[in-house]
Amino acid sequence: MKGADNPAAFGARGTLAIIAIGFVSFLALLFWIGTGEAPANNGGAHGQGKGIAGYAALAALLTADGHQVGFNRVPKHTGGDELVVLTPLPYAEIKDLASAVQARRNGLGPTIIVTPKWETIPLDKDPRQPRGSSGKAWAGVFGAPAAPSGWTTIVGADLPQWKGFLDKIGVALGTKTSPPAHGWHSADGASGPLPDDRVVLSGGGSDDAGAPLVPLVRSGDGRILAGYFADGGSYPELERMAGVDPARPTGDPSTNDDTTAYRKPLVMVFEPDLLNNRGLADKATALMAQRLITASAGHGVQRVVFDLSLAGLGASRNLLTLAFEPPFLAATICLILAMAVAIWRGFNRFGPARVGDPSLPAGKAVLVAGGAALLLRARRHHLIAAPYVDAARERLIVALGLPRRRPTAETDSAIARIQHAVAPGTTPFGEVAARLAAARKAPAIATLAAELHSIEQALGHDGRKGEP
Repeated sequence: MKGADNPAAFGARGTLAIIAIGFVSFLALLFWIGTGEAPANNGGAHGQGKGIAGYAALAALLTADGHQVGFNRVPKHTGGDELVVLTPLPYAEIKDLASAVQARRNGLGPTIIVTPKWETIPLDKDPRQPRGSSGKAWAGVFGAPAAPSGWTTIVGADLPQWKGFLDKIGVALGTKTSPPAHGWHSADGASGPLPDDRVVLSGGGSDDAGAPLVPLVRSGDGRILAGYFADGGSYPELERMAGVDPARPTGDPSTNDDTTAYRKPLVMVFEPDLLNNRGLADKATALMAQRLITASAGHGVQRVVFDLSLAGLGASRNLLTLAFEPPFLAATICLILAMAVAIWRGFNRFGPARVGDPSLPAGKAVLVAGGAALLLRARRHHLIAAPYVDAARERLIVALGLPRRRPTAETDSAIARIQHAVAPGTTPFGEVAARLAAARKAPAIATLAAELHSIEQALGHDGRKGEP
């Protein structure tokens, strides 16, 4: 039987189009997975906010300074050996904030908490005036251009409502009628202006264990704008910036135990204008913010992570990013390689399939040979001897016209008498049949079966009908 062509379901162009559509759809799926998060530049006070109260300028400054800057959206993620900058909302979940801070202070890594102050709303129009007469004419006809994405304006100020978190810390917020703060000053001699010299947020006190707050940055009139807790840990960079003698104990002596060697610093920045976009417009403030981050991180810590989850941008882990991070990176590489091999194999195998000749031709001879081979492999050949004798006897009864339903001995005697007349000198049928039924070895069975077949052939063609 000759091989026949099987018509192809798709041609070369159709197959290529299917692959291209599938590939584009897969890329679109990856894009939607990777960009399914809420937009970060929403004008909020967080590490990716480009509004007046955001900290995107600080993140850009640290990146330019050689730090590895990252952003975390996973809720309750405590991080590792890195500086984490927490910018919680005024009404943040206190349990999540407290547990994250406690875990990091107990050995994970340094932490900065920036308290919120400003209340902002998005800008509808660009506050910058159009340049030139043509720009003014354009604005007069079509209105002022829209504000860039994320730009905000201040509408008020308020204290954070964090009852149950560092309750021994007291905070105070100035008003438009408060005395001026006269800018900010650090212990290392640096100073600079504050964007709003009257509405200033300051604090003081101790943590829940009684560790006092050591000032890092003060206002001109002495209010603490930023500081760290002297809890017995060793923070040489912070001590140097605060002008504290490392040899002199700064905390409660009762806290100086073996666990202090594993403690990590907690820095409180009460005045957000020291770090936000509005404050970093001043060069001196930007340089101070850079020193504050470096001192808080300590020696050897180059990675800074801005937490976005406490700023209202919490989300589950990005699946696209997760697929390219250990331990899932190995599975992703295997999937890509398997896809490449499948595409390569598909193009090399391209074309209609051919139906080849059957490997086993049909026929009785093939069935008999296959059955015999199966019996030999199963070592059950001795089981076919007796049925073969019975079948040969039945065929001779029909061929010779002998009566049916007679005892086997009488039938064999009748066959023997006919055999003596037709083929004298041959072994009687009954004797060969008995020996074949009792045989167990394959060669003996084959030999006796051939002899019985010869007797059957001789009697079937030349024997007379009926019993003598």
